[in-house]
Amino acid sequence: MKIIGLTGGIGSGKTSVASKLRALGARVFDADEVAKNAVLPGTEGFRKVVEIFGTQIVDAEGKLDRTVLAEIVFNDKESLKTLEEIIHGYVWQETDKFLIECRQAGERAVILDVPLLIECGWHKKVDEVWLVALPVEKQIMRTMERSGMTAEAVQARIAAQMSLDEKKKYATLIIDNSGTWEETEKQVIAAWEKVVK
Repeated sequence: MKIIGLTGGIGSGKTSVASKLRALGARVFDADEVAKNAVLPGTEGFRKVVEIFGTQIVDAEGKLDRTVLAEIVFNDKESLKTLEEIIHGYVWQETDKFLIECRQAGERAVILDVPLLIECGWHKKVDEVWLVALPVEKQIMRTMERSGMTAEAVQARIAAQMSLDEKKKYATLIIDNSGTWEETEKQVIAAWEKVVK
C-alpha cells in the first residue's frame, strides 16, 4: 500500500484537493480534524492541556478557548512545542489505526492530509509527498476571502510555517493551484490514476 502525504500552506487549496481525492475514491486521513478531537472536553488531551496551561484556557461552556490558547502558544515557542507534542502523539496513534484498517481493506494507496507534514517530520513516514502550491500573493488573497482575516494576520501565519521553496525540496509531486480549479483537478486526477493503476 502506497502512503501519500498531502500538504500545503494556509489558503493553498489543500482541502479542495483532498475533497477531490475522496471523490475519486481515495481514503483520506484528515489530521486537522483528528487534532481538534484530541483536545475535546473529557479527553486525555484536554486534561493534559488544561493541567499545563491552566484553567484560563477553558471557556464558560467547559470547552477549550482556542483564542486564549493561541495567544499563549504563538507568543512562546516552548509552549507551542509542548502543545504540539500532546496533540501529535494522539494524531499519530489515530493515523496508525487508519493505516492498519486500510491495509486490511486492501487499499492500493491512501492519503494522509497533514498541514505540518514536513515540519513535524512525518514526511519520513510516507512514500510520496504531494505539495499543493501557489504564489504567496494568491495564498494571502484566498485566505482573506475565505476566513475574513486581515492580510497581516495571514502573512503572520505564513511566516510561522516553512516556506514554500523549502517545502518544494521535499515534494515528490507539486500540484500547481495557481490557475483555474479545472486545471488543478486535471493534475489531481492524473496523479491519483497513476498511483492506483
